[in-house]
Amino acid sequence: AQQQLQVQQQLQQQANQQLHRQRQLEAQQQVREEEEKRKKHREEMLRQNREALQSRKKLDEEKRKQMAALSSTRAAIQKVRLATPQNFDELKKEVDDILTAELAKCGPEAANILFAEAEKHVDFARQRVEMQKEQARKLESRRLEMQRIRTEAATDAADPTAPMQVEVPVAAIGAVLGRGGNTLKRLIAATGCPIDVPQQGWSSPNGLVSISLGGKAKQRRLAKEAIHLIVDGGDADDVAARIKGALIVPHGVGHPGREEWLEWRLEAVEFDTGLKVQLTRTSVRLLPKEGGPALDDASEEREACTELIEGIVGDAQALVELSVDAKGEHEPTNERIALALGPLMDQHGVLAKALKPEDDVVPILVLGPPDAARDAAAILWARFVQGKATAAIIQVKGRIQAMSELMSKDFDKDLRALEDDCEVEITQSDHTLWIAGADEEAVAEARKTVCEMLQFYLAEDFLLLEGLTKEGLQQLKEDPELRTIARDPECAVAFDRAQSSAWVCGPRRRPAAAAARRRVEALARTGGVSAEAVAAEAAAEAAAVAGAAAGVPPQEAAAVAAAAGTKGSVAAAAA
Repeated sequence: AQQQLQVQQQLQQQANQQLHRQRQLEAQQQVREEEEKRKKHREEMLRQNREALQSRKKLDEEKRKQMAALSSTRAAIQKVRLATPQNFDELKKEVDDILTAELAKCGPEAANILFAEAEKHVDFARQRVEMQKEQARKLESRRLEMQRIRTEAATDAADPTAPMQVEVPVAAIGAVLGRGGNTLKRLIAATGCPIDVPQQGWSSPNGLVSISLGGKAKQRRLAKEAIHLIVDGGDADDVAARIKGALIVPHGVGHPGREEWLEWRLEAVEFDTGLKVQLTRTSVRLLPKEGGPALDDASEEREACTELIEGIVGDAQALVELSVDAKGEHEPTNERIALALGPLMDQHGVLAKALKPEDDVVPILVLGPPDAARDAAAILWARFVQGKATAAIIQVKGRIQAMSELMSKDFDKDLRALEDDCEVEITQSDHTLWIAGADEEAVAEARKTVCEMLQFYLAEDFLLLEGLTKEGLQQLKEDPELRTIARDPECAVAFDRAQSSAWVCGPRRRPAAAAARRRVEALARTGGVSAEAVAAEAAAEAAAVAGAAAGVPPQEAAAVAAAAGTKGSVAAAAA
């Protein structure tokens, strides 16, 4: 019985082991089946992703082809940005006609992009035209006022009784009197005219108060002009300067940054007019230089100077102020800001300053002409918010956008190829081409190539002078004649401190651009530029002109120019 029991236990144990092995085999089979299902699922997902990616690539390629086909259309639409009050309606009609003809040929997405770009350019042109109209109205109003004043002055000279009184707004009486009557006393001393300000009866129906004048006709005329000057925001010192023959133009800017820009802009006026310029808190004074003749009150030169200063003051009042919230980790110091915006500061006087940090944000204030300020803000955003390397290249307003259709297509194609090669992004505006990318060396290389391309495509409009000595660069920056020439709208000059180079833009056939080139070459001959740089510049120019005629790509022309410039052979470059 015990043996039978043992045999039964062994059989039971064997049966249990067999059942356990069978269950293990079933579990393994189930795992294999689940693994096979997951594998098939992964393969299906990969297939779907590949199909979706191919579909997106196909759509992107179609979009790119459509936009490339529309590059000439976009360039034609951009011409409206150069509109003036005289031709705005005509250019806008051209844009409408272009959209009517081209939108039907485009896909929905390309049509939306083209329509949005056209709207943006037309809105910009409309605002620009309105500003020009407003400035023209102000200048015309000022001209009529000056004409009226001169007419009255001529009448007063022949009439010993004129003027016997002058009317000023009630609100301006305090300015005429000054603290403790000090301003009134200084007016009387400066003009020699007895001035009687009524002590009461200031409430008049027309809001004006009559101030009585005495003395001779000349004294009364001077007193009248001096009182008007005070009412317009001037001070007693302005009156004293006016008595000595100075031209006084109140500016009323009242903003430190705008005054700094105004002072920068007025630096060229001294060289241009031969007069001494003083900027005060309330006015701009033009005085004769030591021993020089004063401006005659009725002369055309005085009127021209007045219009010049009023135009510059109007530009200062039209400056825009923008703000960029930079990240502290990118170290937005004033020195690095100046390095990033060097060309815009040189040409347009753009001002940019880093303020006190707030947490990890460093506000940067930008002040300058509208277009230049917006370009500067965009560059600072890329540099100190996105953390990219940047470089800026200036141009005469709209010059690149005014390329012929065929040239524009080739230029855009070369820019896109350069973006792919250097992994950078190139942005065009009316005044600037600026480059942004992750790598500093790639951005510098892209900037150099773009300069070479511009000299190839528009050899008559762009000149890069490299190899400047430190003293030569400083001499060019401080040269008053070159700074005056650069203020002309048909010319632009910028200096690259890091690359020791000067960039001159403007059609050579235009007087300002031609004068700038002559001035740079004259300074080069005085030793401000190395001999190698002069030879390289001449070689590059010859290679660009010859290459353009022969259809040589800009990169090859630049390479030939570099080799020839090293040898100092202009003939070799042209060959």
